[in-house]
Parts: sequence; structure tokens; C-alpha cells
Amino acid sequence: MNNAVNSQTRRSKNLAVMALMLALTIFFCFQPIPIPGGVTLAFMILPLLIVAQGYDFKMTISLAVLMASINQIAWYTTKAAGVMAAIWQNPLVCMVPRILIGVASYFMGYGLRKLFLRPKYRVDGNGEKRLENATEIYAKDGLISAASTAVGVVVNTLFCGIFTLLLYNGRVLSSGTAISVEYILTWFGINFVIEIIAFTVIVPPIILALRKARLVPQPTMGKETILTAAGDTQLFDEKDGMQL
Repeated sequence: MNNAVNSQTRRSKNLAVMALMLALTIFFCFQPIPIPGGVTLAFMILPLLIVAQGYDFKMTISLAVLMASINQIAWYTTKAAGVMAAIWQNPLVCMVPRILIGVASYFMGYGLRKLFLRPKYRVDGNGEKRLENATEIYAKDGLISAASTAVGVVVNTLFCGIFTLLLYNGRVLSSGTAISVEYILTWFGINFVIEIIAFTVIVPPIILALRKARLVPQPTMGKETILTAAGDTQLFDEKDGMQL
């Protein structure tokens, strides 16, 4: 009965968070946030980066597809007058890299957590488990969130640049600027540096706060160590609880 209640509670929390992240995605897609220097930070990918580090792949890929679709719509509506609109209206440039953000960031985080997060639990006389190395786990989880977020930003920038060059190299924009390797490196490079620094700083504390508030499940971890009251040590696989 408790498991059914907990499962329903988790689904309700996930739905609420998903609705919030989707609302933020829509806002940032249609309302870019400019920063000093004439650069626009792609805040629309922030909700996806958060979901990729805190939730399962189903939620991640769902938000990735929705974000890519909403961004595509924006380039046909509110952003249609932009100099780069004709390029961003191509789904290969606009949608595919956005979806790959979620895929790359999620699986990088999942793999690193299974590899490096090794929880140690102490079991008391009543059979209750208490995490002994919580500080270590949360510190490593923060570093993994930062690294996986950085991978998502790299993948987005890399594939946007690659598809732009493959499809539009040599094309002259309405501003008179020609698409070239040099232009792409300059244009994407400035945004890339700012985004990779900003998002790797922003995402980890948000994930930690959401975990502390129990709005995000505890991180997926690797083999766990069980310390019994008698001082015995046993290794278990966290996923299926089978003794190793």
C-alpha cells in the first residue's frame, strides 16, 4: 500500500515539475534574455539540463522534443524577422541539436553516477538504513551535474555549427555577412563560452535544492556498502538489491 502511495506521489511531483519546466521553456523560447555585450544566452535549454540531471530518460526526452518543437515554432513566428531566421527554421539546425542535449546530458550523468557514486549505509538494530557518506555523495553528484551539463552545451553548440556549415556554408545573410567557418566559430564561440560557464554554475545547486526538497529523486548510484550493527560489511547492487 505504501509503495503504491509513494509511486503516486512521485508521479504527481514529476508531473508538477514537468509542467513548470515546460512553462519556463516556452517563456525563454519566445522571450530571449539578452546579457551585456549583445549576446543572448540560450536560457531555453536550462529547464532541459535540469530535468536531464534530476529525472529519468522518459521525462528528459519528452521535454527535449517539446523544447525543440517550441523553439522551431518561435523561429517561424516571433523570431521570423531575425537575420538568422532562414537558417534556424531548418529542423536539422534548430531541432536535432536541442534533442541531443537531453540525450547526451542524461546518459553522461547516468553513467558517471553509476560509476562514481558508491553509497555507504549503516543498518541499526531496527533494520533502518542511514546513508553514512551523504556529504560525499552530494558533492560528487554536484560535480557530475556540472560535467554532464557541460557535455549537453557542447553537443548543442557542436551540432548547430556542423549542420549550419554543411547546409549553408557560403550563403550570404540579409546583413551581408557570409556563412563561413570563421563566422561560425566567432558567432557560436562567444555564446558557447558564456553558456558553458553559466549553466555549469547554475544547474548543480538547483539539482541539490530540488533533491533536498524531495522534488527530485535521489541520484541513481552504483554498488552500495551495507554496514550492519555488528560491523559487518556487505556489497549490494543498488538497482536490484542482489548481494554481490
